[in-house]
Amino acid sequence: MNLLKATLLPMLFLSLTACVSVPAPKYQPSIDNTSLLLQRHLQMDVAAFTAAKDVENRSLNVRGSHLHGGSDGTYATYLREALIAELVASGGYSADNELKLGGELVANDLSAGIGTGNAKVGARFVLTRGGQTVFDKTLVSEHQWESSFIGAVAIPAAMDSYGAAVQKLIRELLTDPDFIEASADLTRTDPSA
Repeated sequence: MNLLKATLLPMLFLSLTACVSVPAPKYQPSIDNTSLLLQRHLQMDVAAFTAAKDVENRSLNVRGSHLHGGSDGTYATYLREALIAELVASGGYSADNELKLGGELVANDLSAGIGTGNAKVGARFVLTRGGQTVFDKTLVSEHQWESSFIGAVAIPAAMDSYGAAVQKLIRELLTDPDFIEASADLTRTDPSA
């Protein structure tokens, strides 16, 4: 009987901690991304993001818990709001700017295995200047972390780590040579600026 209790109680505890539905934690801009944006004095608007047909856009399942995306419950909006948060942190968000970034979520996975967790986020980014496309590229980022056997520890860690994967994706964009060239302020006359 004691063996049965010793086996069933931990399983009951794990199942209780896993059956929740929660919004993704609010995105936090990264110091690295803010620094990159400040160095470049980048000013832009962020257009709507959509999700590819085969990409999970509403809910990511982590050990039975369901993590929902941005303010409208979607991950396409979560990515848009993350970009806006990064630009706001650097003073670079400029609604109705002629330089506008939009796109499509093309990869969105989150897992919290026993031992290792993994998040994969990818997007096709489209940058327009005055309505003309100047950059169109798909970028994908992955983030791994040490994951716990205990669901009550692993689930929140996975939720936090999703934001880290989005930070990495945005850093991939900001450091992409083609994006840097396409988003350069063409009105500058000082070549050292």
